[in-house]
Order: sequence, then C-alpha cells, then structure tokens
Amino acid sequence: MLINSMIAKLMKNKLVSSLLDRRTLLQFGKYVITGVIAAGTEFSALVLLTEYAKLWYILSNSIAYAGGFWISFLLNKYWSFNSRDHFGRQLAMYGLLFLINLGLSTALMYLLTSVLGLFYTISKLLVMGLIVLWNFAIYKKIIYRS
Repeated sequence: MLINSMIAKLMKNKLVSSLLDRRTLLQFGKYVITGVIAAGTEFSALVLLTEYAKLWYILSNSIAYAGGFWISFLLNKYWSFNSRDHFGRQLAMYGLLFLINLGLSTALMYLLTSVLGLFYTISKLLVMGLIVLWNFAIYKKIIYRS
C-alpha cells in the first residue's frame, strides 16, 4: 500500500512523468545505444593507451574521455535527441558538462584505484555507470531540450 502511494505521488510529479513517457523511453534507448558505442570506444582507448602506450592511467583516461566526448556529443545531438539547431550553444553546454564529468571521473578513478586499490578497469566501469545516470536528465532537460 505504501509503495503504491509513493509511486502514485511520483507519477504526479511533472519531471518524473515527463521522463517516463513513450517518447522519452525511446530517446533513452537511443541514449543507451549511443552510450555503449561511446563507452566502448572510450574504454578501449583507455586500455590501449595504458597497457600498450604505457601512459599513466589518469592521462589515458583523459585522452580516452575526450574521444568519447565527440562520439557521444554528435550521436546524442543528431540521433538520440534529434536536435538540429543551436550547435554552438549545445556544444558549449556539453563541453562544460564534459569538464565537470572529466573532473569527477578523474577524481573518482583516483580514489577507487589509488586509494581503495581497485584495478583501474573496474574503477572505470563503476565511474562510467555513475555518470551515465545523471547525464540523461541533463541532456534531455537542459542541453537538447526542444
């Protein structure tokens, strides 16, 4: 009974209901596919740069993250959110979010790897999952809003 009441209250919330409509769920599916492509590229670049180019994992992460940025920005803009206008404004906001996420990603990777002792690839997967969750709402409601 309590859970049904909580769900009913959540569904009355404008933000929650707008994130659960059919169009948004389709967008979220595209966002997830875009994220898998960008994350796969980013993760592969991290491993290649760290293991084969012998770069420090923090530097490798920064370079790989920049590559993932461009893949993610372009696919999300033109496919996931089907946004055809405001390229400069969206790029600037996406870039700002990128810098925030890069700082967060780097700090969390350092904490998880160098402080807590997790292997850097495990740290990266955990950090990527965390960032994905909050980015969708920011993309939908701020960067690519219609």
